[in-house]
Amino acid sequence: MAEFSVRPAQPEDSEAVFQLFADWQASHFGEVEIGPEMFATTLAGADSVFVAETEDGIVGHADVDGGWIGLGVAPAARRRGIGTALLAEAESAATTDSTWLTGLRAEPAAAAFAAASGYEKAWEVWLMGIDLPEDISEPQWPEGVTVRTYGGEEAEAREIKDLLDLAYAEEFHHHPATFENWSRFMFDDPMFDAGVWFLAVADGKIVGAALNWDEGYIKDLVVHPEWRGRGLGKALVYQTFAEFKRRGLPRVTLKTDSNNPTDAWRLYERVGMRKERTYEIFQKGSAG
Repeated sequence: MAEFSVRPAQPEDSEAVFQLFADWQASHFGEVEIGPEMFATTLAGADSVFVAETEDGIVGHADVDGGWIGLGVAPAARRRGIGTALLAEAESAATTDSTWLTGLRAEPAAAAFAAASGYEKAWEVWLMGIDLPEDISEPQWPEGVTVRTYGGEEAEAREIKDLLDLAYAEEFHHHPATFENWSRFMFDDPMFDAGVWFLAVADGKIVGAALNWDEGYIKDLVVHPEWRGRGLGKALVYQTFAEFKRRGLPRVTLKTDSNNPTDAWRLYERVGMRKERTYEIFQKGSAG
């Protein structure tokens, strides 16, 4: 059994770490869905990142952001204790009482590893998608609401970030990013396009937002708690569908949690989206 070492990641490790992740994506999805820029931004915003090395080079990595742990080991290097060692380092760097791992349901080894490491399945994340139809319903905006795209001002960005944090605060596992890390993740990504960031405004305040990547992905869809139940979320979805249809994109996708406090997945099903892929979330420790 080849020996290995685990150490904090260095900037020069980024290409090798991304290649591990890219290989995993290609093997499971048939393509690389998350490119090097987004992956690098994610790691840059993490609290800690670790890599595992053997004589063959970097064969695994782990990152931790709050209690969220991302972990991957090259298939040829598995069953040597590398994943367990990386997980131990990540858990020691976590800043929450609970830690979470994400596994793809189609990869049973992930669930087995999580269980052996003391984790229990807590909920699921669903990738949902729709092939855009020829005719898309017109958005029906609640009275007093207008829609516009993001204008690029920092004050506006901070208002959007505040709305996201307010909306996501109901999710017990939400770990708010700093404004600087959030800005880097959102604005530095090559898929950022202000023309597909739709902001619903009432009385001069942003009360809802659909923040989309230009590839046809709904990154965030949020509505202020005081404006829920009025059809604002559905209007933002149809606004998004219509713009991507106008641009000639064939599909729209998003991810949503099975335990979302607002049951957002029900809205997505009502507008024609269907579950296409399931990720399992495993938890260790108390959420309280």
